[in-house]
Order: sequence, then structure tokens, then C-alpha cells
Amino acid sequence: MSISHDREPPEGRKATLYCWGCDHASPVGGDWVREPRGSDVEIVCPDCGTVLDERPRESDGPSPVEAWSRVVRTSVSVWRASVGVGTGARASATPADRRGDR
Repeated sequence: MSISHDREPPEGRKATLYCWGCDHASPVGGDWVREPRGSDVEIVCPDCGTVLDERPRESDGPSPVEAWSRVVRTSVSVWRASVGVGTGARASATPADRRGDR
């Protein structure tokens, strides 16, 4: 038995939402109304107002705690690098200073 892979994909893909209240159908990113509710977003039918799903709100970026933590870690890394460079510069300058004293 052979399987043919050259046929059209079936209608009603997985990425399509269907409203059980009025049979409205649209892709997930289609014309559904998104209503924020606290930390969630409700997906609502634009035709009949039926709430189809409630999903966590997408984050626009890191939380304030995460952002502050990154700032502190980056600052400490830069400080450590600058202290390391300063120490290395002093160590290499020391022999030259001693030659001048002779």
C-alpha cells in the first residue's frame, strides 16, 4: 500500500477556531476579539460574544525584577572586568617604574 503526499491539505486546519455559539470560523490570529481580564486574555467571538478561550496574557518583555536583575549582573560584570584591567595595567607598569629608579 502506498501513501500519496501530493493532495491538498484538508479544510479546517488546526489553527482555525470555531465558535460553538454561532458557527463563526476564523484563524487563531484572525478577527477574534481579545479582551484583557487580569493576567489573562479572553478570546471572544466577534459575531455573538461567546467566550471561546481564556489564555495567559503575552508578556511584552521581562518583568521589572528580571530587568533589574540583568542590570545588576551586567554592572557587576563590567566592574569586575574594569578592576581586572586596572590590576593588569598596574602590574605591567611596575617593572617599568623600577627601571627608571635605577
